[in-house]
Amino acid sequence: MTTTPAKTGAARTIPAGSPAIPASAWWLAALPPLFFSGNFLFARAMRDAIPPFQMSFWRWAVALAILLPFCLPAIRAQWPRIRANLPFLALLGAIGVTAFNCFVYAALHHTTVVNAALVNSLLPIATFLLAFLILKQRLAPRQILGIAVSLAGAAVVIARGDLAALRSFSPNPGDLLVLGGMSFWALYTVLIRWRPLGLEPMALLGITVAFGVLFHLPLVAWEYRNLGGFTLDAASAGTILYLAVFPSILAYIFWNRSVAVLGPGRTGMFMHLLPIFSAILATLFLGERLALHHALGFALVVVGILIVMRPPAAKSA
Repeated sequence: MTTTPAKTGAARTIPAGSPAIPASAWWLAALPPLFFSGNFLFARAMRDAIPPFQMSFWRWAVALAILLPFCLPAIRAQWPRIRANLPFLALLGAIGVTAFNCFVYAALHHTTVVNAALVNSLLPIATFLLAFLILKQRLAPRQILGIAVSLAGAAVVIARGDLAALRSFSPNPGDLLVLGGMSFWALYTVLIRWRPLGLEPMALLGITVAFGVLFHLPLVAWEYRNLGGFTLDAASAGTILYLAVFPSILAYIFWNRSVAVLGPGRTGMFMHLLPIFSAILATLFLGERLALHHALGFALVVVGILIVMRPPAAKSA
């Protein structure tokens, strides 16, 4: 049956600023948005070559094939614990693997990367709100301020310093799909705190990915019947391989570890780095030049993250 905090003794997050937090925790939290920015760029570039549900399915099917040799020993050793929590683990696979990725890939057929990045920047807000509703974690005024500052930095980068771009922003079906996918990822970020105690990270990742691949099958069958398949060539194979390794395996391992150490709210704040990393990748691979608004936006994002991570001031006696 599904685990609850009372039954599992959910992992306690180390307070921000505590010397017990390893420096690597902050770097691990920054890597998933870097990999996800590459995910956005590849998905947008290949949107006409690979249908969205098939792109998501083959991404995770290849990732599962890579993971199995490393995950199977842990899954076999901990099968009784896994079997006792199958509904909860299936839920993690459904929302964190299937729903999130299918929504985002479908969205990039109908909206621009600018709009998608702007909507996705709301992830920390959604994560903090869900943590408040589900985990009863209260929002301090400094956290609200940090969210606002960081969101402003993301908006500066997305709008390229032109406020008119934000004033003309209007939602379309693609934006709503990104919003749906972002909401599923925020929910996954919060629920991962309730993972079964003692379940090894590789066993957790392997079983959730397996469920995610399984839940793709009806979507892929429907899409193939209506849109057909795709041609496997160097470009599509390279895209799927990148998607399978970086925003799938490595990003999920680093994200789960960051949530365990930093908590869902502070980890979610790092997703504001996604538009920053997207600008850097565009400079490196598309020949775009960095401008003043990139530096300003990056500075605001970093300041916002530091405000949220700053420990509360000790009360006087």
